[in-house]
Amino acid sequence: MNFEFLKECRMESAELQSMYEALSEKLEKAEWCYWEKPRECGILLRECAQQVCQIYNAYYDAGFPGETALEEFLCYTDDDAHNAMVSRFLSVVRKEQRDRLTKLRVLGDDCILGEAGPDQGMTFEDRMSQNAKRMMETMMDVTKDMCTKINKRDDMSDEFFLEEALPVLPKETGEEKPAETAGAKTTRKGFFGWLKTRKRDEKDSSGNL
Repeated sequence: MNFEFLKECRMESAELQSMYEALSEKLEKAEWCYWEKPRECGILLRECAQQVCQIYNAYYDAGFPGETALEEFLCYTDDDAHNAMVSRFLSVVRKEQRDRLTKLRVLGDDCILGEAGPDQGMTFEDRMSQNAKRMMETMMDVTKDMCTKINKRDDMSDEFFLEEALPVLPKETGEEKPAETAGAKTTRKGFFGWLKTRKRDEKDSSGNL
């Protein structure tokens, strides 16, 4: 799984800790949807972006109500009181993070539209798969930035979204299960070591030396 590092974060506030855990659970659900249900994956990631905004709002006391929608965090309106909260929020997240969150909103909206959205010169399936990949890559950057600022973590530079670290769909059974052994600690090195061993075993079973 790609977002295991979120489970290592601990917040002094019980409310914020609960929000982190809810975000981690939804990201894991999105990863399980990635291969077979990319549209659902994209919709879930849009919801995750909204949860990230709610974490920022609670941590920095930006003033938004608890059920604020993603677009309300990021977009100005003709309401001066709302715009004052948007300005406070954007001053906290900074431009690059705001742009990432906006990207997740736009791509997520395309997933919500589904087949009603513009085809962009590709099939619906390809469009949804492209959205899911771009959103996963962007969400990785969003969560890294959040953990760096809020949790003061200095070990985020080695975290990247890897399709190889997603849950796999074994051809033998058709049943989904994680690439890692259940209960084992997820590491990039461990996964690739497993992959290398599997390829070697397949080669040996074919009779080749």
